[in-house]
Amino acid sequence: MAGRVSRWHRPGAGIRVFLGLLLLFSQGTVRGDNLADAYTLLRTTEVAREFELAARHQAGNVIRTFSSIVATSTDYELPDSLQQEMLLCYEEAFAWHRFEPGIAMIFAQTLSAEELGLLIDFFNDKSVPPPMIETFRAVISRAEEIERLAMDYLVKQSADCEQANVALILKFLSDQGS
Repeated sequence: MAGRVSRWHRPGAGIRVFLGLLLLFSQGTVRGDNLADAYTLLRTTEVAREFELAARHQAGNVIRTFSSIVATSTDYELPDSLQQEMLLCYEEAFAWHRFEPGIAMIFAQTLSAEELGLLIDFFNDKSVPPPMIETFRAVISRAEEIERLAMDYLVKQSADCEQANVALILKFLSDQGS
């Protein structure tokens, strides 16, 4: 046994194992739970900030439309306090925390661990390793499907502020004697 060298004690064996593990983990092929990776992807891409900005912008457009209709139909301007109350309905109805779990689940169910890892790495580094370009293209080609699933989910989960806003406007007009 004196002249025999175990496979772990051969020159360079430890380096090869270390490099193999490093390569395995750096490729993004071994990732934890898909759902955790989906949440990481959402945080990395700052979807929450973009979602809330878009929701606020859309709510402002809807409120301006309501205000315009009221102004041209009745010669009354909706007071700022009423517009603020209408905006609060939209902010609560379209708060990101209401949608994040479902969107993360869509990502986790639609994308593999490798694909999620690739997207996380892409949004962090703004690059795709050459061996992963085909995988990246495959993910991008499915973007429309993922967007459709997400939009369907958003529509199903969205609260309806229009009825509440119409009631607020009708009460305001009634208070004005219209």
